[in-house]
Amino acid sequence: MLEKLAIAMSVMFLCTLVHALFMIVGQQALNRRLKNRSYKIGLFHSSVLIWLVIMWMFLGIGVEASIWALLYMFNPTITAFPDAQTAFYFSLVTYTSLGYGDIVLTGDWRVLSAIQAANGVIIFGWTTALIFYFIQRIFKAA
Repeated sequence: MLEKLAIAMSVMFLCTLVHALFMIVGQQALNRRLKNRSYKIGLFHSSVLIWLVIMWMFLGIGVEASIWALLYMFNPTITAFPDAQTAFYFSLVTYTSLGYGDIVLTGDWRVLSAIQAANGVIIFGWTTALIFYFIQRIFKAA
C-alpha cells in the first residue's frame, strides 16, 4: 500500500509542477499582451484573451492527464490498457472526477484512480481561481 501511495504522491507532485509552469507561462504571456498595447481592449479582444487563457490551462490539464495515463500504460502490474487512447480516456475521465466506470483499474492499484480524481479536483479548483484572476486582469485593462 505504501508503494502505491508513494507513486501516486510522486505523480501528483509532477502534475502540480506542470500546472504551476503552465500558470506562470500563461501569466507572463498575458502580462506581455496587456503591457505592450497602445489601444483600449474591446469586448471581442477580451473574449479572445479569456478563451486563450482557458485553452492554455486546458492544455496543461491534458498534459497532466497524459502523465497519469503513462503511469497506467507502463506499469505492468496495473490493469493493461489495450492502447494509449484507452489509457488517456480513462485518465481524463478520472482526472475530471466524472468516472464513467466503463474502464476500471483492478486489484491493489485501484486506489490510484481515487487519488488521481482528488488530484484533478484540486487542479480544477486551482484552474478556476486562475481563470477568474486572469479575467479580472483582462477587464481591468479594458
